[in-house]
Amino acid sequence: MSHPDYYKILGVPKTASEEDVKKAYRKLARKHHPDLNPGDAKAEAEFKKLAEANDVLSDPEKRKNYDTYGDPSGPGAQVPPGFQQGGGFAFEDIFAGFGGRPLRHGPERGEDLLHAVRLGFREAFEGSRLNLRVNRSEPCLTCRGTGEASRKQEVCRTCQGKGKVGGGSGFLSFGRMCPDCGGRGSKVPDCPDCSGTGRHARQETVTIAIPAGVEDGAKLRVAGKGEAGRRGGGPGDLFLQISMEPDARFERKGPNLYVRLPISFSEAALGAKVEVPTPEGQQTIKVPPGTQTGAKLRLKGQGMPIPRANQRGDLIAEVAVVTPAIHDERSKELLRELAELNDADVRLQRSAT
Repeated sequence: MSHPDYYKILGVPKTASEEDVKKAYRKLARKHHPDLNPGDAKAEAEFKKLAEANDVLSDPEKRKNYDTYGDPSGPGAQVPPGFQQGGGFAFEDIFAGFGGRPLRHGPERGEDLLHAVRLGFREAFEGSRLNLRVNRSEPCLTCRGTGEASRKQEVCRTCQGKGKVGGGSGFLSFGRMCPDCGGRGSKVPDCPDCSGTGRHARQETVTIAIPAGVEDGAKLRVAGKGEAGRRGGGPGDLFLQISMEPDARFERKGPNLYVRLPISFSEAALGAKVEVPTPEGQQTIKVPPGTQTGAKLRLKGQGMPIPRANQRGDLIAEVAVVTPAIHDERSKELLRELAELNDADVRLQRSAT
């Protein structure tokens, strides 16, 4: 008998890996599953095609036969692909309760926690130690984090030991995994102290070292201070999302600091030594003669510390020449003399460049 193009049905190339086939099937199966499309005969028919294609392409031997002979059962086979003798399809591993996460029964790592922390400039420059109150969980001591009472397993009352609920009987069974026993058909009663969660809420003060030079937007990890794990799994981590308060003096760009440096007309023309603010106090910087507005003067190693490195960024002073407001006649006379000596070719120089 002829078989459809299973690759086309799942929308994957012939070179698709087994994982690619599985992902494509799960995506399309969720879309066309009869339980999600009640009364839609077209969706049910499409779902059957998807199940058949997945049955062939996810089985290495069937796929090899299909690619070689055009039939998943090999040359001369009579059994239609996708159908199993005396059985049906099981979809619990795909849907796991439709909308819920699949139940896990092995060790499970705890969830990570995220806290926003706002720092001032001085805290970021020097580094600091932060005491943070964290609401997290710890393993239940009674059940040691398993969530189960120390008694033997009992038949699950929800599914009556079948491991799945809903659906019907017959060739195609669309029952979903039992949410109470996770498809096992039996379960141990919940721990009475933690109601089966395996954890207890607690508040803890965590001391965190903030490194000098930490940047705005940085995320710091504190290992093992997230939520407790389940069934013997390790704890999650605590992450701090850092944001910085603006500083009136400095603009930060990475490890470098920028500061505005106003200078007078005479300082710009003749050159001078002026004071400039740094994170550790005032320092003297040399202004060369003829300095223009917008010039950048650099003090090496006077910026922010670089985390995990014995280095600092630079401090860059951006010059702003302040034009004086002239009111007295003597000053005006001196400026006219200066203009006669120096200003005649200013615009010619600009146009020449």
